[in-house]
Amino acid sequence: MRKAILFCLVALFFIIKNDARAQDLKTNVGNNKELDSLRKKEEGEKDSIVYNAKYIKFTKMALSKDSIVLLPLDTSTYNIQNYSPLLQPRHPAITTGSVGQVARPLLYEPSRRIGFDVGFHALDYYALSPEDIIYYQARAPYTSLYLVSAGQKEQYFKATHSQNIKKNWNMGLNFNRMDSRGFYSRQRGDNLNIAIFSWYQSPNKRYNMWASAIFNTLRAYENGSIQADTIFNDGYSKIDRKAEATRLTTARNMYKKNTLFVKQTYYVGRIDSTTTNSSVLPTNKVTYTLEYNNDSYGFYKNEEDDNSVIPKALTKSDGLQDLSFTSDSTHIKHIKNEFVYSFFLRPKNSSVIKNELKLDAGIRHDYYQFQSLGSRSNGSTYSNREFAFQNMTVVGALGYRFTSNIDFNLDVNQVFQGRNAGDFLYEAKSNIALSKSIGRLQLSAYLQNQSPSEIFNFYDGNHFIWNNNFQNVKVANLSFAYINDKLGLEAGAKYFLTSNYLYFGTGRTISGINDIDIKPLQEKADISLIRLDVAKKWRFGKFLIENYLAYQKTDNNDVLRTPEFYTCNSFSFDLNLFKVLKTNIGFDVRYNTAYENYSYSPALAQFYVGDAIALKSVPVVDVYLKANLKRANIFVKYDYANQGLLSNGYYTVNRYPMPDALLKFGLTWNFYD
Repeated sequence: MRKAILFCLVALFFIIKNDARAQDLKTNVGNNKELDSLRKKEEGEKDSIVYNAKYIKFTKMALSKDSIVLLPLDTSTYNIQNYSPLLQPRHPAITTGSVGQVARPLLYEPSRRIGFDVGFHALDYYALSPEDIIYYQARAPYTSLYLVSAGQKEQYFKATHSQNIKKNWNMGLNFNRMDSRGFYSRQRGDNLNIAIFSWYQSPNKRYNMWASAIFNTLRAYENGSIQADTIFNDGYSKIDRKAEATRLTTARNMYKKNTLFVKQTYYVGRIDSTTTNSSVLPTNKVTYTLEYNNDSYGFYKNEEDDNSVIPKALTKSDGLQDLSFTSDSTHIKHIKNEFVYSFFLRPKNSSVIKNELKLDAGIRHDYYQFQSLGSRSNGSTYSNREFAFQNMTVVGALGYRFTSNIDFNLDVNQVFQGRNAGDFLYEAKSNIALSKSIGRLQLSAYLQNQSPSEIFNFYDGNHFIWNNNFQNVKVANLSFAYINDKLGLEAGAKYFLTSNYLYFGTGRTISGINDIDIKPLQEKADISLIRLDVAKKWRFGKFLIENYLAYQKTDNNDVLRTPEFYTCNSFSFDLNLFKVLKTNIGFDVRYNTAYENYSYSPALAQFYVGDAIALKSVPVVDVYLKANLKRANIFVKYDYANQGLLSNGYYTVNRYPMPDALLKFGLTWNFYD
């Protein structure tokens, strides 16, 4: 990681150095209309532009699938108080503690992965992927600094720098550092993300190349939960949270996810354009993507524990049993090559895009090298499993735009050869825009057939071992959504039918949190779940109210554990202090109904179905103040402000208390020169 940081700093040095030699985007304005006429008259000189956010545009991989869509920067204070990936209003998560700890979605959000999957995803919330990288077109160097601090309890720093080294070539750097110590011992989340990215576009806009190098190091220290289970009861003798005894004192999970990514597109034939979102519309496109991933996942501990959260070590193939030292790791190397040809057929010289036909046809080759290791303290191994394999996948898409208001899209992904042959994901979508006053409809459906993740089929660690042959998981989904921007209303319904659902459980009712029998299980009966979502914005002068409500109902809550109701509500008031400080004061309220919560196994980094205990659920109120002053946005937030008012504390995972009330300060500062 030190080499990665050094490499990033050297790259940033050359980017800044090249700015002096690159095309002068700030002063060589030529016939640009934005000149200081007074200075030009007095000094006879061309003036430089005062740059601001409107000169910075960006795109992401999702915005370049069919055409390149550029969007302006969002410099508002909207939702900046919800910076944590675990506290997104419509995508809440459960966790074993503060931000940086392992987590999983609170609401049912099945994965749409197909093909090979290693199965470790508890820290995915904090990793950068190629799809997360933002690519810029910057007429001036752009730097954004973001800081959130709550003392040693939680600190988060994010820096982004991007600039055009040529008019059509941009480079940049992301540096993210999160260090959350939490309220209890061994509750630290330590995450580092570094990314170098570049976007080159040929002068005629036919050729584009997006490239990124991403380095993720994610550490979650494991305390196995605290020993006391009555800390939130009335009359509990309160001591410093750090003094609470924990079940583990040396354990931690660490993920490393490093990626090299290059995507190239070339437009063949006629190129259409539209002023909407500054997009360029090709008629023929060739796309080639190369991606290399080098990932590792490891659990470590060096202590004798009471086996109340991790079972006693097993006697392994070397004939030894180590009751204190554990070092289990999994390593994956993955190379992906994908080639796609896209064909677009649309009328010429039409101001309204309609009767447009889109066809994508391509093939993807995936090569994997897998290794799992069980190591002793002296460096020897009791388990070393290695294999390599390939998958071939056909990828395709068909789209038709009947009018500018109605379209239909079909996406196909099918693994036809290799270890995961038979996996598929078929998805259909349709958008129907009725009118600005009536709103629009979104209809979608998908069918998925997914091989079991590797951790479900085979695992050989110091505390667990199994060798299974589970069937593929199948998911059928139907979705409907109604959106009315004028009314600020969104409403939708989703239905899921899941067959051969895979999960971790104990296979029997257990007492306490002893997970000695934890193992992967497969539910043979089909599981149905319906989900209803409603979101509404209300504006009354300077008052803004935002409501979101999700209702879920499943016919097998013993296996698929979710709350029936979840709601997040925001109430805020706009002020203009001192005529220059745009301020917003408000509070958020989150609540979900009680349900039988998941438990957590540190040695596997997996949430599992354990005791049938429905933990008490309480409303959580966060109070905040946000303000904007020119290029800076600031916020002050008090999390869980209602602690002590009918609520002493709460859990989202069995035995793992959530953080106490906490005051936080956040600052975002943008520079455009």
